[in-house]
Amino acid sequence: MAGQRACQEAISKRAVVNVMTFGNWEMQQGDPASFAFKLSFLPNPHGEDDRAAPEERRSWGTFAIWVKGENICAHIEQGEILDSAHWYMLPFIEWIVANWDPLLHEERLPLSNTGLSAAESLGQTRLPPLALKEVDEFAWMDTWAAWWGRHSLRAGSEGGLLPDAYIRRYRDTVEISTGAEPVQGVPREYVFLAPNRIFHVDPVEVAETLFAVLDAAIRELMRRMPESGRLAGLHSRLAQLSTSSSDRDTTRMAWLAGLGDQVDRYRAAARVVDETLAHASPEIRERLTGIRHPTPLLVAGSPHARLLYGAVSPETSLDDVAQLAGLLTKTYVPDASRWLARLDQPLELGELRQLTPGQQGSRLGEQASQLLGDNPRGWIDVESILKNLDIATWELSLSDEDVRAVSVFGPTQRPFVFVNTRTRWVKGVGARRFTLAHELCHLLLDREYGDELAIATGPWAPVAVEQRANAFAAAILMPTWLLRDAVAAAPAPVDDPETIKYVSARLKVSASSLIERLHNLDEITFEDRIRLRSMWLPGR
Repeated sequence: MAGQRACQEAISKRAVVNVMTFGNWEMQQGDPASFAFKLSFLPNPHGEDDRAAPEERRSWGTFAIWVKGENICAHIEQGEILDSAHWYMLPFIEWIVANWDPLLHEERLPLSNTGLSAAESLGQTRLPPLALKEVDEFAWMDTWAAWWGRHSLRAGSEGGLLPDAYIRRYRDTVEISTGAEPVQGVPREYVFLAPNRIFHVDPVEVAETLFAVLDAAIRELMRRMPESGRLAGLHSRLAQLSTSSSDRDTTRMAWLAGLGDQVDRYRAAARVVDETLAHASPEIRERLTGIRHPTPLLVAGSPHARLLYGAVSPETSLDDVAQLAGLLTKTYVPDASRWLARLDQPLELGELRQLTPGQQGSRLGEQASQLLGDNPRGWIDVESILKNLDIATWELSLSDEDVRAVSVFGPTQRPFVFVNTRTRWVKGVGARRFTLAHELCHLLLDREYGDELAIATGPWAPVAVEQRANAFAAAILMPTWLLRDAVAAAPAPVDDPETIKYVSARLKVSASSLIERLHNLDEITFEDRIRLRSMWLPGR
């Protein structure tokens, strides 16, 4: 009850619009410039002919969601622009309540970590891939549909015409993304006006805004139908969302760690971490695994906790969990502020935010090379840059060979790069230097809440974050001024294999990364890229 009261007090501080006229009811909560939610009940246009359940008949209405000033529910219908989606609101409300924890905590996408947003990824993975290995199409579709059912607004419509929109956790934010999937069986003239968008919003703001509107809406339906057990049960389930308990924390942390509804696996990982940290001080244990409650409606959890409890990959072994937990205790320091000060470099996204992640990484990598690089020998010594920033490196052996490295930092964690010796990505000097430059980007640009980072570089890391780090690594190791001089001194044109061999040796990078960099700079054509890549084995 204390948690629920605290939640209600926090919500009451926000602006609320609540209108009741002639049987109509409407409530809007939040700031449209950031996140706002509106829900209304209207007279049922089908009247007494509506054969839906009584509670649904009387819940006919509309809803709209604004994110960063844009209404994702606005659409054209029969030539008219409408700002809300119309349908039975009760099934939609029930869907949000039933999927509250995954909506606000689950980040990991199903099947394959592809696309820059949930909407883009779900569109790309709707069908099984064409592959030589056999794919169980039914299992694929079941997995896809289960995730879609937890995160797609259309899953809560039960036949309504809702936007192709998804809500999920994304690191320390909530991601709201839209696609352009047409509504089946609906004329092409029915068009939503905010397709292919990606927004990131404060999780507390989203949770408290949704809760306030849902609570008021359910109370209004109960006022109209006081005898309904369905509504009483729904209101009870909503109230429980704001009541903290160890079981609910465990469930939410399992979603947050990327383990989904595998609560037993989360508990097993937690036991391993507890055993590993048994001899560490309470302060260290709290810093690494403590659960934050910014509101009773959700948990935060540190990036280190998410890493330890399963965010490396779906195949993370408990031995890997123990190894990472042990390493994080060794990197603990009472106060890491002096390291944070060193990493606080003047690399600002600013106007670059409108660029793609790859373009951002290229620009920032060039800036970092000028700012941090010392190249008297004609190449960038990334290990010296790490040393000058007092970033330590350590080798470890993780069972998951797809994980290249792990970067960590925190208020009591000095910056560290753990390089996985079992991955193919550190075979060869050029590949190792690229990996270190990639991790340098994470430490400089990807800290959460300004001073925390724990991220595993691999196929399950956020796609946009990895794309930016790859482009950053290429740009800092091959800045245009060094690349220009090296190409000018080469014995042949830029698209000649001898030039690739000469320049990659001079800059101490792999031939494959040099070819990608030249293609991204439009120095070689796509056909040249394919031809040149075919001449080198991976990692050469």
